[in-house]
Amino acid sequence: MNIFYFVLNQSKFMEKEIKNDVRGAILLHLDEIERNLAWLSDKTQIPYPTLYSVFKQRTFVLSDRNLAKINRTLDTDFIND
Repeated sequence: MNIFYFVLNQSKFMEKEIKNDVRGAILLHLDEIERNLAWLSDKTQIPYPTLYSVFKQRTFVLSDRNLAKINRTLDTDFIND
């Protein structure tokens, strides 16, 4: 029972941590302005598979170069943590 409790709490902690990074903030912003990754890819000229790997699969970190493109497109000032 203790192991189950630990795993359950650890997954909740990890979920909160993931949402609090720059990728989660950008996804929330896109949702608020009713845009998706395909739109962002088109506007930034960042390939969709790259954005998908960064934002959905979280297999890559968001590079400073791509973050700058996103900030220009969205008129935001997100920073990498």
